[in-house]
Amino acid sequence: MRFHANSVSASAEGDYYQIWIEAKDSAKEAGDPHEVDGPYVIVQRDFEMPDDGRCYVETHDSAYIGHFRLRLIEFSRARLAFELGRKRNNYVEVSFAMDESEFKETRRIVEIIFGEREPLWC
Repeated sequence: MRFHANSVSASAEGDYYQIWIEAKDSAKEAGDPHEVDGPYVIVQRDFEMPDDGRCYVETHDSAYIGHFRLRLIEFSRARLAFELGRKRNNYVEVSFAMDESEFKETRRIVEIIFGEREPLWC
């Protein structure tokens, strides 16, 4: 799966980490703030319970939804690319544009989700 996104957000709350990337149409009138109006990908990891390194992935394409082991291929100010630990429908690539300050905070959360950095509480 590949698409271009206009919005990238990352959050951490306790043991829970999430990145949300979507191709929302900013020109549309703002209705329900939780309504998704284009391609998106959400990657979540919860460290409260042992997860065997699995993350929850949700997308606009039902073939990519579920709990998977993930391998980070690239995260930069212009792109996130990763593989799902399975044989088919196993590649996700999203292009976007971030400024340096957004990238620094988002990178920390992405590295924790993908197991490249320990959560702060460890």
